[in-house]
Amino acid sequence: MKNGEDNAQIEERRTWLRYLSKYVQAGKIVEFGCGSGFVLEVLSNDYPNSIILGVDKSMEELEGVTGKGFKNVIPVQADITRSIFRNCIFDTAIFVVTLHEIFSYMGREKVGAALTMAHSILKDAGVLIIQDFLKPPSRSVSLGFKNEGTQKRFLRFVDEFQPRKIAFEKIGSGVILDIADAVEFISKYRSPSEEDWTEEMYETHFFFTEEEYKEIAQKTQFTIKDVVYLARSDKRWAEVRKDMEFKFEPEYRWIQLVLQKRSKKTCL
Repeated sequence: MKNGEDNAQIEERRTWLRYLSKYVQAGKIVEFGCGSGFVLEVLSNDYPNSIILGVDKSMEELEGVTGKGFKNVIPVQADITRSIFRNCIFDTAIFVVTLHEIFSYMGREKVGAALTMAHSILKDAGVLIIQDFLKPPSRSVSLGFKNEGTQKRFLRFVDEFQPRKIAFEKIGSGVILDIADAVEFISKYRSPSEEDWTEEMYETHFFFTEEEYKEIAQKTQFTIKDVVYLARSDKRWAEVRKDMEFKFEPEYRWIQLVLQKRSKKTCL
């Protein structure tokens, strides 16, 4: 979890993790891009008899994992887009809020590489669980600004956002733009600090539609077992609505995909 997240966001994530935990196969579990251990805490409590590995490239984040004193969690520093474990050793692999960062900083091909790596380290019929942002299908929507400060922040977003060019048409006190760009701005609008805002300008949250997720899963030889949609809380919407007007709340969602390694008896 990022330092800038407030209590409402954290509670929202805890709720979502209850959906994740029930699909985990006990035994050997690995979370890729574990950060300082928010997800690992849930896994450690729910699966106390499992061996759990938390993998991240940041040693500073992993020190946070060590500091929590989990009895069944092992922190590992590594690049999660490369092969770092032997094949066929894990029952469950997990990516939570990780793939969008790989996409943003390393590109679409590296997302495929990360899923291919996860496939190789899973046992036959092992499970991969993904939770991340969901890009809505393209269409034009309107976004109204209730004050000059919000409008200026939007124009700054257009100027500084690095992953793609933001096209828009000005109308009255608002704009018309693609829904993916609208929800991208909303997701970054309340960045609590200048440092957090600067970091967000290099990341795209809404990078894959549901069909694109399914396509890359199938290309990496996974079977899609379940799809769950995770909506933002009413409280979060109320906060944003103080400064903006829009009518597309149901399309601002996260997605959870439960994928299973096709059992071909490759892990003999």
